[in-house]
Amino acid sequence: MEVYLLASKEELASLMDSLYPGRNIFYIVDSKVKLFHPDVGDSMNSFPIFAGERAKSIVGVMDIQNQLINLEERNPVVVAMGGGSVLDVCGFALATFAKKLRTVFIPTTFSAQLEGFFKDESYVNFDRIKDVMKVRFHPDELVAVGEFFKTQKFEDKRSAFVHAIALGLSHSKRFFNATLKILNSNLFGNEEMIRYLLFESLRMRANVGSGLVGEESARALMTASKLEMPYLIALQYGILIESFISNKLGFLSKDSFETVYRAINLCANGHFDLSGAVETLSYSEEPLTARLPVKIGSVMEYKVFPGFLSEMIYSAHSQGYI
Repeated sequence: MEVYLLASKEELASLMDSLYPGRNIFYIVDSKVKLFHPDVGDSMNSFPIFAGERAKSIVGVMDIQNQLINLEERNPVVVAMGGGSVLDVCGFALATFAKKLRTVFIPTTFSAQLEGFFKDESYVNFDRIKDVMKVRFHPDELVAVGEFFKTQKFEDKRSAFVHAIALGLSHSKRFFNATLKILNSNLFGNEEMIRYLLFESLRMRANVGSGLVGEESARALMTASKLEMPYLIALQYGILIESFISNKLGFLSKDSFETVYRAINLCANGHFDLSGAVETLSYSEEPLTARLPVKIGSVMEYKVFPGFLSEMIYSAHSQGYI
């Protein structure tokens, strides 16, 4: 997979021309992108798609495949533009399509840009269970365009930093500290700093293994809430609870846990009533393979049963961390 980091939408058009000269391009575009960037994508050859966890379903997959089947062009280049849920459902649809098509992913939210798509897998939800179905897939090109995140709300950009915290906490103390410095100084509105963070995040994700602190707990909480809990909030809780568990088990020092707690508070945007989700979670039996931080920049895999996870959430709540 080739990765490109561009500053503006104008650069995107010339990049596509150079990569695929003379080829017909079919755009699958997040409806929010079309709202803020109506000039992006050929309106005669594009398909708008609604974002969100509910759209990341088998029905969404079938809608995309139906569009591809009914295209006059038999071998288009598919350009998928949107947030993480849009790119996941597009990846699943293309991986299970009869014909292999050249694909370009363009994440348009800061969250999706930081997350990257190096895990070679695409997921969809089923029966309100988070990411229960997956296929192997990766795009041919990944293009991050700086201009897209400029239209995001200040709070949305700040909350997206949770991806950088998870990455740094799991694999690089230097990157974690850089993220914390940007959050502390309110530099996440600075385009230069954003480009640095994106570049480092993409570089690291291309070279480290999959699985970050907080991901498994976030997935379990979203499923327990029947996908009512927003992903970024679930990931914030996931990072906190897995770090809390690691501290309680004696793997992570108290000082390091407090550092993680402060970092999450700097980018936290909103809360969710966990009571119903935690109660549902406590009845589950399938253990989670959590990535517990043993220090900032290093993790270990640890089996955590949902009942124990629920107990730790209550404990963290009683101590004012959640």
